[in-house]
Amino acid sequence: MVMVLDLADPQELLGYTRGIQEELEANRFTLNQYLPNDFIDEIEFRITQGNLRDADAAKIRAWDTESPIGSRQGLSRIWGELPPISKKIRLGEEERLRKRALERGENSALVDAIYDDAAQMARAVIARVELLRGEALFNAQLVINENGVKQTVDFGRKAEHSVTAATLWSNAATATPVANMRAWTEAYIDTNGSAPAFALTSNKVLSDLLLNNEIRQLAYNVGGGTVPSFTTPETVNSVFRAFGLPEIRTYDAKARVDGVQTRITPERQIVLMPSADEPLGATLFGETAESMELVEARAIDQDQAPGLVATVHKLDDPVSTWTKVAGIALPVLVNPDLTFRANV
Repeated sequence: MVMVLDLADPQELLGYTRGIQEELEANRFTLNQYLPNDFIDEIEFRITQGNLRDADAAKIRAWDTESPIGSRQGLSRIWGELPPISKKIRLGEEERLRKRALERGENSALVDAIYDDAAQMARAVIARVELLRGEALFNAQLVINENGVKQTVDFGRKAEHSVTAATLWSNAATATPVANMRAWTEAYIDTNGSAPAFALTSNKVLSDLLLNNEIRQLAYNVGGGTVPSFTTPETVNSVFRAFGLPEIRTYDAKARVDGVQTRITPERQIVLMPSADEPLGATLFGETAESMELVEARAIDQDQAPGLVATVHKLDDPVSTWTKVAGIALPVLVNPDLTFRANV
């Protein structure tokens, strides 16, 4: 299979593919806002982990005396390879498109079909990256076992940051989500020295909270009047805020896996998350072999190599054209204890 550069301009196809990624990550697969994209000129990752944000408070000293000596915090290092993620598709009805191109003297229909295929393949690759992001945030580890690739990356979140509610929140009558969140938030602060900014979960869990007796009673005590049979998302968050607890945010995106629509994140879990200025982690995108071929052919610049890339390939037997989108990517958690997962 040979890469061809004359059917679709490589620069335009690259920009189009990455535009598809930007659109998806802005509107559908939005976990990149917590693990933002970082483009590197490597195929390996090396991350240094530890509580890098805080040091012991300095001591007051007497005038003309030596400053107390600080100690370095314990660090750990994790390294591994960024896995290649790609998908390709054979151009359908190619013979008809080529015949039409010969008759008209131009390849617009063929090129349009290539761009359509590139968009479809880009969505498939980004969906797999988003599934990895969800797994990293909720599980603090990645377990890959597909296509003969076996890789486990454990980011080392402390065991105390993975818990289960004593009474699941689906039990509206007896579950105590406010009491639970108070305990979990306190544990989060004990570890990190600051409170979580919000709790990420599903609409299903939020629906449980709308019916929860504890929240309804607290909402009544705050606002007066008759205790409602259910409340609203705004009221749920107002109750949490009244106790200094993180607000609820929902995420329910799905991606098709082997023909089945599959949740990106668990339906019955929440994860406490830090504010945007905390160093949680990133989604690393490296340089693919395909992008390096384009660089060598002077079709794209070296600084464009990291990230998704779309290429067009020809096969002689049988004669066919294939459009492929490839990436090398992996989300990583630099400070995994900035997340706190609970089964609810």
